[in-house]
Amino acid sequence: MKVNRVKKLIMEAVPYEPGRQTTYLSLYDDVTSYSSELGFNITKIDFRQAITLLHEEQCIYHFDDSDIRPTQHGLVKYT
Repeated sequence: MKVNRVKKLIMEAVPYEPGRQTTYLSLYDDVTSYSSELGFNITKIDFRQAITLLHEEQCIYHFDDSDIRPTQHGLVKYT
């Protein structure tokens, strides 16, 4: 499923330290770059859905678009 690949790419792109902050735009740019290198494109809708699911799974905290942080749970789950 495409959203699972996007979730994995997001978790690979977040800072590898629980609670360390990144932004939605920075994360989106990194993930779209990674996906292009892997030969597939993602839409903004796919990306937003993956962010929402990761937040619901408590793998990231999405406070707002300027403050997204990985959790220890998420870093362990996706490594």
